[in-house]
Amino acid sequence: MNIPTVNDSSEDNIEPTYGPRRDSRSGPQNSATSDTTAADPEQNPEGPPTKVCPKCSVQNQTIGKFCPNCGAPYNAQRLRAKVNKRVFLIVAAALIVLIAGTGVVLSIQHTNQVNAEQAAAATASEAEKKRESEAAEAEKKRESEAAAAAARATAAKQAADASKRKQRNAIVTALEDSVLKDAQERVTTGRLTGPITLASCTPLGGGSSDDLTAITGTFQCIAVNKTNPDGSSSGYRFSATVNWNDTSYTWHLGS
Repeated sequence: MNIPTVNDSSEDNIEPTYGPRRDSRSGPQNSATSDTTAADPEQNPEGPPTKVCPKCSVQNQTIGKFCPNCGAPYNAQRLRAKVNKRVFLIVAAALIVLIAGTGVVLSIQHTNQVNAEQAAAATASEAEKKRESEAAEAEKKRESEAAAAAARATAAKQAADASKRKQRNAIVTALEDSVLKDAQERVTTGRLTGPITLASCTPLGGGSSDDLTAITGTFQCIAVNKTNPDGSSSGYRFSATVNWNDTSYTWHLGS
């Protein structure tokens, strides 16, 4: 595309269509000034600068501020640049404010989230401590109850064992009474020499009344008819067997 070039170094070639009108009274003075400026090689040795109209795109060598072809101002692009720069600065400032505001909001949200997490962690810790305390109390209660139950069971067993021993001692006492009565009857019939004052039975080997695991017990009994000066006794020997389960017993004279 060929862009027409207009040289306005001569006043005859300048035919402005738009732009400010020149005052006829000041025309010669301006023209003279323009001609002097254009003709003075020392002030502008290369001539007027070449300008491109931002509206019609025509190139002109001129020192004027308006296009000789269409009258549009040459500084419109500069004005637009200034406006664009101003808009850019406003937008940049708005973005900075927006980013700063977003950062503040995010910081507040993060702080709230951290506080909420810390509060939740503290609550969970307290709940865990409470559960542990309750579990410890429950375990302590179970141990106490178990110990009490064991104590009750032990006491019950001891009471039962004491009752069994008392029952067995009663059986031994009954056996001694039976041996004493038998020996006295034998004295009456002349088979033994009296008087028979008492009878005493002693367990042999095992089967003591204290051994509650034994089912039966064997005893050696003596029907005393003489007390020696040293405090010992002598008499007739009897042998006896006791069945602890059915509380029965048997005896006979001799070993």
